[in-house]
Amino acid sequence: MSRQQRNVLVVTTASLIIVGLTACAGGTQSMQTAKDAQNHAVQFLRESEQIVDVQWPETPDPVAERCDGGVRFQHTAIVKSDNDAKVNARALASFWKSKGLSVSPSETDFGSDGNRLYSATADRDSGPRAAYQISATSLVVQVTSACAEGSLDDYDE
Repeated sequence: MSRQQRNVLVVTTASLIIVGLTACAGGTQSMQTAKDAQNHAVQFLRESEQIVDVQWPETPDPVAERCDGGVRFQHTAIVKSDNDAKVNARALASFWKSKGLSVSPSETDFGSDGNRLYSATADRDSGPRAAYQISATSLVVQVTSACAEGSLDDYDE
C-alpha cells in the first residue's frame, strides 16, 4: 500500500470515527427549527473554513440524522492540502475555543516517516458542534447542527 493510499485510508477511517462521536454527543439544548439549525451549521462551517487557507469545495449537502426528539444535520467538507497539518489543527482548535466550544484534540503518529494525524472534536451545550481530521495531505472538517424540530422521515431521499 502506498503512502498516499495509507493516508487516504487513515483519514477516511478517522472521519467515520468522528462522525460517530459527533453524532452521539449529547447535551441539553433548546429545539430550533430545522431551517435555523441548518443555517447555523452552514455558517459555522464557512467560518471554520476561513481559518485554513486552502481551496474549499462548495458547501456540502447535509446528511440528516435522528437525535432526541428531532433531527440534526451534518456537513462534511474534505479537501486535499499540503499545508502544515499541525498549524492547521492548532488554528481550528483555537478558533473553536474562541467560539465557546470545548475542544478535545488528539495526535496520532503513524511511524518513522513522520506521518501524523491531528484530530479533534468540539462540543458545546447548544449550537453546532464540530470535528476535524488533518494529515499532511488532507483536511476533513465536519459540522453537526444542534438538534432541531422535525423527523428524520422528512429528509429521506
